[in-house]
Amino acid sequence: MKAPTPKRWLIWTLAALGGGLQTLSLAPFDQWWCLPLALAAWLFALQRDPIVGSFAYGVGLFGSGASWIWVSMVTISATPIAIALVLELAFLGLLASTLALCGWGYARLRAPNPWLCFPALVVAAEVIRTFAFTGFPWLFAGYGLIDSPWGWLASVVGVYGLSALAAVVAVAVHQPSKLVVLLPILGLLAWLKPPPLGADAQPISVRLIQPNVPAEKKWDPDWRTTILNRHIEPTLTADTDWVIWSENAVPLYGADADAFFNEMARQRPDIALFAGRLIEAPPNRTRRFYNAIEGFADAGGRHYKSRLVPFGEYVPLEGALRGLIDFFDLPLSTIVPGHSSDPLRAGPTAVSALICYEVAYPLLAWTASEQADVLLTVSNDAWFGHSIARDQHLQMARMRALELGRPMLRATNDGISAVIDAQGRISARLDSGVTGYLDTTLNRTGIDSLYRLWGPWPVWILSLGLLLSQWRGLALPSRRADR
Repeated sequence: MKAPTPKRWLIWTLAALGGGLQTLSLAPFDQWWCLPLALAAWLFALQRDPIVGSFAYGVGLFGSGASWIWVSMVTISATPIAIALVLELAFLGLLASTLALCGWGYARLRAPNPWLCFPALVVAAEVIRTFAFTGFPWLFAGYGLIDSPWGWLASVVGVYGLSALAAVVAVAVHQPSKLVVLLPILGLLAWLKPPPLGADAQPISVRLIQPNVPAEKKWDPDWRTTILNRHIEPTLTADTDWVIWSENAVPLYGADADAFFNEMARQRPDIALFAGRLIEAPPNRTRRFYNAIEGFADAGGRHYKSRLVPFGEYVPLEGALRGLIDFFDLPLSTIVPGHSSDPLRAGPTAVSALICYEVAYPLLAWTASEQADVLLTVSNDAWFGHSIARDQHLQMARMRALELGRPMLRATNDGISAVIDAQGRISARLDSGVTGYLDTTLNRTGIDSLYRLWGPWPVWILSLGLLLSQWRGLALPSRRADR
């Protein structure tokens, strides 16, 4: 096997730098102008070394943008460095391989027209990542455009459509002469941005409680009273219509949790209380739990979490690693995905709930939002430590509100709790590391967005059709090609 040439090393290096540049377009950096430059670097690699170049782009993207995985394992879950390193490299390799697969597909296209094929390939890469290996729908290119002049288009084409738009601009970076045509179109799309929404005639007053509990103290018996008090006191004194607690709010489960929540409902029957909690699941050699959110007092319904966080609620290869990682001594290590959910309601208001990681799944959020007046997501981002994942997670919640044209409440254990309007803008927030609560009003005014009507399917189908139209299959080369 020949050693890589300096030219190939240069291609790989530029591709990896491009992946890192895409991270800069996302929260908390929010440099959206970096996005087309980053994707242009991937296109450059695709046209010269499609498979390895795409893998290198993935290494740069996930190595920088998902660096919080290391924090979750080493700092929070107390994983030994050697094991964490193996898991990190394996996780990084799996994610980067999804882009390498797309590079292989690009190489199978017949004289691909980059204006058509590259945007479709970017979408395909993100769709694959949504479902492969249980799904890791993180770091989509389209998130980088949410605060750009074209972010409003998410209400029409969703985050996948914004990714495709960024890819179109990236192609223009390779062909600057085409910018003469593209810039007026981009200017028109920016000008078409809809005006801000009016106020709700009857807004809902809301209190979001942020107890600020360190991840390693959540199940510490010495912290139990403190955690309970940080929820009980602001709930009993709330002068609001709704009170929202975060994911797995209190360190109770089973009969103890049932008794506690029933007592809270008895003392405050006048408020709608939504709280994240653990629900016991049928045992399977060990005691298992569902991660759920439930309505109490003047609220009702229950939603079970179906998508679990890698290295947060479960660790790949758990069976081989049990006993080596302190994480497996916690109740959260036996979380299992749930499937059935009841709609949440507070009086006449229908509430669509998403727990933590679920807000990252565009299709899941779209499906769950049917008939919803308000979106609600609860999370415990303490598992991310002091990393960029908190801001990325909030950015995804903003995108779901913008896509679906519905306001969103976001309650977290230790930040960032926020109220997001139907245009994806933050109207109130409580930053990370703050203990307390956020009192605000929720404007229920929504938008009948086109994306809410059809979801991600049109962009997916169009992208697949464009790629299949250029697919040359796996036929062997002709004799003429061998001459």
